[in-house]
Amino acid sequence: MKAQADISWFSLARQPQEPLAKGGKTLVGGDLRRWREQFRPFLNYVRRKEVVLVLSGGGMNLPCHIGALKVFELLGIPVDHIYGTSAGAVVGGMYAAGMSTTELERMVLDIQSPDELFGFAARYPRLRLVTNEIRRKLLRIPPEESGIYSRTQVEQYVSGVLMKYVGRVPTLGELGMGFSSVTLDVGTGKEDDCVSKRVFSSHSSPDVNLSDAIGASMAIPGVFPPKRIDGRYHLDGGVVEQLAIDTAYDDWRRKRSLLRRRGLVIVAVDLAELGRAPSRSKLSQPVDLVIYAQTFRGRTITRHSLFRCHHPRRGCSVILVRPSAFGIDLHEIEKIPRAIFEAYERTIEQLSGSGFLDGTLEGLRQAKIELGIRHP
Repeated sequence: MKAQADISWFSLARQPQEPLAKGGKTLVGGDLRRWREQFRPFLNYVRRKEVVLVLSGGGMNLPCHIGALKVFELLGIPVDHIYGTSAGAVVGGMYAAGMSTTELERMVLDIQSPDELFGFAARYPRLRLVTNEIRRKLLRIPPEESGIYSRTQVEQYVSGVLMKYVGRVPTLGELGMGFSSVTLDVGTGKEDDCVSKRVFSSHSSPDVNLSDAIGASMAIPGVFPPKRIDGRYHLDGGVVEQLAIDTAYDDWRRKRSLLRRRGLVIVAVDLAELGRAPSRSKLSQPVDLVIYAQTFRGRTITRHSLFRCHHPRRGCSVILVRPSAFGIDLHEIEKIPRAIFEAYERTIEQLSGSGFLDGTLEGLRQAKIELGIRHP
């Protein structure tokens, strides 16, 4: 087995210059200018356009978003809005609230056990499933207390982190940057209720608490209980839009028709595990398997979204970035440092040179095949 390179020197806190070598030496002068020059095609492409970030769901692969965000910071890309689904809503919401990538990195590196996030015996979902079923039968618990894991504990963790680094848990309207989280609204519990995608945003729902908006977007069916907001229940946004390209595109079209806005570039960070079959350990873990299946379904939706939204001549482009090099299962906390490092490196690789649209073009090719469209 090939030995993994030592990454003990790597830390987002040691930026803003790109480390030159594994010893942590930073680029300066001409070396730094040459490093930045490799991104010239990408930077020219996004210049004078509205740029939004779309962060996908991805379960425990969440730290990969942090590594990718740091690259965008290094390149000085002005972000107008962040759209997040599930794990992307967690990172995107905290970033929009004012947390730096260094603080986000510190947050995930401080996690010592999944129990901190999901409660006692988080590594044993079957035990938690049986315990919850007993509680449901004996105590007749409401829907918002069902599920294998407590969503409330995750929300309390998010709130605690925000209090530590930001000083408060803001509402969406109080955020320093535009933010939207995607959910599935499943109604009030009545069978004749309408079911539809719902987006909580700093524009449409400014009074909603950030931790509530994040909790609604990450309420994975069967894993976490549904989130109740304004009397209605909400499920994980990955059920309807794992990567919120369509939501970003539709918002831009509405604003453009009213304000004649600039062209749009959607930088979409997708944590989908492409081409990898689930491991034996994942097959034996119901939570990991649910997240894998949801991500796989989201991949098809993402391709069709690319086909609908990527039209440079009409003013909208999608730049698809896939920074996740491997999957992190629920119990694999030790993989977090390498996940951040790999995501950082892979984002640099994918945005450098003239091939920054390669991921988008491959997604479009796959979409045409699935839709039965012949391409020249």
